[in-house]
Parts: sequence; C-alpha cells; structure tokens
Amino acid sequence: MNGGAGERGYRRRVHAWALYDWANHGFITVTATTFFPPYFVALAAPAFLAGGVASGAAAALARNTAANVYAVATSLALLVVAVLAPLVGTIADLTGRRKRTLLAATVLGAAFAAAMAAATTGRWALGLALYMAAQITVNVAFGLNSSLLPHVARPGDTGRASALGYAMGYVGGGTLLALATGLYLGAGRIGLDGNAAVRIAFFAVGVWWLGFAIPLAVAVPEPPALPAEDGAPRTALRAAGARLARTLGDIRGHRELFTMLIAFWLYMEGVGAIVLLATAYGAALGLPTAALIGTLLLTQFVAFPYALAFGRIPRPGAAWRGRAVAMVLWTAVTVPALGAFANLHAGLTVPATLALLAGDQLLGAALALVAGERLFGRFARALDGKRAIILGLAVYAIVPLWGFVLRTQAEFFMIGVLVGAVQGGTQALSRALYAELSPRAKSGEFFGLYAFAEKFAGILGPLLFGVVGELTSNPRASILSVEVFFALGIVALSRVDVAAGAQAARAEERAAGR
Repeated sequence: MNGGAGERGYRRRVHAWALYDWANHGFITVTATTFFPPYFVALAAPAFLAGGVASGAAAALARNTAANVYAVATSLALLVVAVLAPLVGTIADLTGRRKRTLLAATVLGAAFAAAMAAATTGRWALGLALYMAAQITVNVAFGLNSSLLPHVARPGDTGRASALGYAMGYVGGGTLLALATGLYLGAGRIGLDGNAAVRIAFFAVGVWWLGFAIPLAVAVPEPPALPAEDGAPRTALRAAGARLARTLGDIRGHRELFTMLIAFWLYMEGVGAIVLLATAYGAALGLPTAALIGTLLLTQFVAFPYALAFGRIPRPGAAWRGRAVAMVLWTAVTVPALGAFANLHAGLTVPATLALLAGDQLLGAALALVAGERLFGRFARALDGKRAIILGLAVYAIVPLWGFVLRTQAEFFMIGVLVGAVQGGTQALSRALYAELSPRAKSGEFFGLYAFAEKFAGILGPLLFGVVGELTSNPRASILSVEVFFALGIVALSRVDVAAGAQAARAEERAAGR
C-alpha cells in the first residue's frame, strides 16, 4: 500500500495522518488538561461544602473533594474506553472501515466537546457527563488513528511518522491553547467574564477538532479489510467479538508484544495521572488559574522540538542524535536544580522564572550544538527505541517526587518544561515500537488492545490519586503515589526483546501474504 504513490504522495499522506493529532489535541490540551479540571473544581466545589459554610478550611476540603470526583469520573470514562476500543478496532479491521469509523467517532466527539459550553453554574453534573462522553470518543478515535500508522508509514519510518504526529499535536494543541488563553485573560476587555471565555473555548475545541480532521478524510486511503474466515459469524459485531476473544486468548503467543503491552500499561498509569490531573492538583494546592494555564501552554511548545528530537534518537544514521540526547540530559539535570532554587525563593516572579528557563534552554542548546555529538554520540548510537523510552521515563519519574515538595508557582512552570521535554517523545516512540512489534494485517485489533492498555492505564493512576487524596486529605500524597508505576514500567519494558518480536511480526505477515 505504501509503495506506488510516489514520494510526494507519501509525504502528503503522512502529513495528513499526522494532522489528525493537531485536530484532536485541541480537546486533550485545552479542555481535558487545562481548562476543564479547574473549571469543574470551581463549578462543583459549592455542592460539597459541609453545611454550606465557605470557611477557609471547608472551602479547601470542598475543592479537594471536587478534584477527587473529577479524577474518579475520568477513570470511569477511560474504563469504558478500555472495553470499547478493542471491540471497535476489531470491527473496523473486519469491515475495512478503519478510516470511516474514525471519522464517525470524530463527529460524535466534536459534538460532545462543543456541547460542554452548556456547563454553567449549577450544571456541573451535565458538564461532567459531556466531558466523559467526549473523553471516551477522543480516545477511541486516537486508537483508530494509531491503527492507520502501519498502513500510512513505510516500514522503518513509523518512528519518524509517529513523532511527527505527536509534534503536530503539541503545536496544534498549543496554538489553540494560546488563542483560548488570550481570550480568557482578555475577557474583561470585551465584556465577558472568565467563565464565559472558558465556555467559548470549549465550543471552539469541537469546531477545531472537526475542521482539522478533513485532510485525513481526503488524503488517507481506507486500508483493506481482513480476509474472511471460514465459519466466521456473519455479523460484524459477533465476528469482532469472536476474533477479539481469540486475540486475547493467543496474545501470550506474541510474547514480546504482550510484554510491551504490560510495560506500556504500567508506565502510562503514571503518565496518565500526571497529564490528566496536573491542573486539578495545582488547583487543589491553591495555585492561580493563570499559572496553571501558562504552564500547560509552555509545556505544549517545549514538547514540539523535543518530540521531533526523540524521534531521531533511535534512527540509525540520523543526524544530531548525540545533540538530542545531550539536550534531554541537560534539561533533566538543570531544570530540577532551578526548581530547588525556586523552592527556596518563594518570591520568584513569573517573568523571572521564564527568563531563567529560557536562559537554561538556550545555554543547553548551545552546549549540545558544540559538544553534544562528541560527548554523547556513542551513547546515542546505543539507544534503540526501547532504551530511548526508558531514558524518557527515568526523567518523567522525577515529576511525582518534585510535585510532592512543590511550593511555588515558579516550580510548576519548571515541572511543565521537564514534562514537555519527555512526554511527546516517550509516547511517540511507544506507539512506533508497538507498531514494529505488530503484524500489519491485524493493526486495528492490536492497536485496539494498545488503546485498551493506554486507557486502562488511565483508570488506576487517577483512581489511586483520588483515593489517596480522599484518605489522607493531602493532594501531595496523591501525586507521590503514582511514582510506583514508573518504576514497574521501566522494569517490564527492559524485558522486551525487540528484535525477536519484530521478527515474529514480519513472519506472520509473510505467512498471511501481506
């Protein structure tokens, strides 16, 4: 499928596929990560005031309860995704409707996302229900889009294509977040209050998602259906159920793929809790909303170059591999050092914080450019996709420890830079590694299981966050509790034999004649 369209057609197809990440990251970044968590906490907290008395302690407890309700609701939505995504992916495989199913999920998700604008004072339950529906559809759509990757990208180019998708997602989400933030901060000048500006942003997310999905609808062809099997059930739903049951039953025969799924599930528990609950955590600590939004905006634009850099690290012969590794290691060391300084100097202003971070990144880039290949070139050449993911996870594991002792909004900005440096890269390389270990003919059902692992990972992390927070009445204990997932995920991933898994997948493709 990838061979005859020519180089220009190939690039057009890859870019159209990657642009879908630009489209759906509007919801992920603007709604799910930035605006809705603190908006919901503010909207729902009055309902949880003990006796309706808004004293300082009671108000703080009500905010904490609202944040925990949000965390549990997120877990429930992702539990639905964990069950639904593999079934939908298998149906899409069997019927040859991967792209059409993706577009149907896009229309539904965009409608739910836009309808969240109806969540006004006293209607927090409606807002939460619409958020859960949009969260379900965006994640089902993400799994379907990922299942197109082996059909869109050439063998050996999946890592670069996946990284391009994540990079586009961060820029797209960051661009819409910048526009929404501008509206939020300038709302008073045009006669709006902050809540009205947030609701306009919710509506804009739906329009953005739907509009930027059009290139994929036009330029990406529909992959063929799986060949019919003798004795298979006649209806797509029954056939999907039978095939999915068989896939779940024999996945242990795909040993490396199964181990990769377990590892991915474990470390994504930690990643998911941090990404989904960062602003709710900040709100529970009493950090200003502007600081929370500013941090998420900063993270998006930091993530763009780092995601592209991570895409180069495991590619043999790629330029600047040592420089990319040098920049990641520089950030992992110097940004926490700046955080220690900020922790001791609570009066550090936002402009001073941003100046420190900009200076740090510019100095790191200059040093990486001059000496990165000489100092880290050999180390970089030893990093395949698996080892590059482990590097990113080791950096990510700093975040819960830092969050536990966080005191200032300056540190929140710095954590945002640290997250941006590794988040896109680890997720992009995880998707690419999974594609490498998966037989192309079964991409829909196998990526349905990938979505299952990812979204099941979004259940226990936020749920643990909420339960620990409720039991201890201490959000700091909540963030620290997710550290265990990074440690377990790194151990499991280290046991994956990538060469053996890829060889088994290619052998199955040859046997199937694909």
